[in-house]
Amino acid sequence: MSFSPEKIIKNYPLKELTSFKIGGNAELYYMASTVSELSEAYSYAFSKGIPVFVLGGGTNLVVSDKGLEGLVLHNKTKDVCELDSEKQRIRLSTGFEFGELVEFALDNSFAGAESFAGIPGSIGGAICGNAGAYGQSISDIFLEAEIITPTGERRIEEKAFFEFSYRNSILKREPYVVLTALFQFSSGDLSVLKQRTAEIIETRKSKHPNKDVGCAGSYFKNLPPQEGMNRRRAAGELLDKLGVKSMTYGGASVFQNHANFIINSGQATAADVKKLASLIKDKVYKETGIRLEEEVKYVGKFEE
Repeated sequence: MSFSPEKIIKNYPLKELTSFKIGGNAELYYMASTVSELSEAYSYAFSKGIPVFVLGGGTNLVVSDKGLEGLVLHNKTKDVCELDSEKQRIRLSTGFEFGELVEFALDNSFAGAESFAGIPGSIGGAICGNAGAYGQSISDIFLEAEIITPTGERRIEEKAFFEFSYRNSILKREPYVVLTALFQFSSGDLSVLKQRTAEIIETRKSKHPNKDVGCAGSYFKNLPPQEGMNRRRAAGELLDKLGVKSMTYGGASVFQNHANFIINSGQATAADVKKLASLIKDKVYKETGIRLEEEVKYVGKFEE
């Protein structure tokens, strides 16, 4: 399928496209189902001077109540799916869900993706934010990716180009879009992989909001390791100790099973969520001197 400007939709509601179930309308909206369509739409917008925001699975985002100016380009590409059993590699277009990458690896007895079981969102979004869990990030299995630049140039870039760090990459700073990505795995015992995956999914279910609850995922980044330690300190543990689970603002509240989740009780606005996050950060800084950083991304215009 190729891109057609006539298929761009005006004033498109974004609320149901985000896991938080909040946010205003996109001035312009286009859903791309193939890599070619995604790249053509992206190039078209830049050639016309139209601001572009690429939307993946809609997780890890707080979309402004005022909506987004320009074009929201919805990446739903699933036309590239290549398996190399000998080298234990998988290449996928970035509209696939992160969970589908985990399933493909498991189906082929590839080890290396189990820690990501149950993480929502798209592969493109996961790469952008270097998503992960249990001390592992997607960059650990990432080899290379095809990107497109604003000028329309498509090229393959290796891992070093993406400048991965904790929950961060060059994609948060530069206007590149990842079209496809190649991942490297190792061989594993299928029964062991299945057990590990099931355990992680069960743990997530016991602590995290279910899919029916509006939520962006872990709200704040974990804290740097303490001296002499390797692993980061869980922000949720600190927040729990400080008693933030009782905090609410408007329709936003802290999830009772895990203090590092802000949820939409049903009528929350983006402004409610951002204000509650600000109150939590102020409390933490006042009581501990620690400045929390959001893991979620605010998109659109917010009142200061």
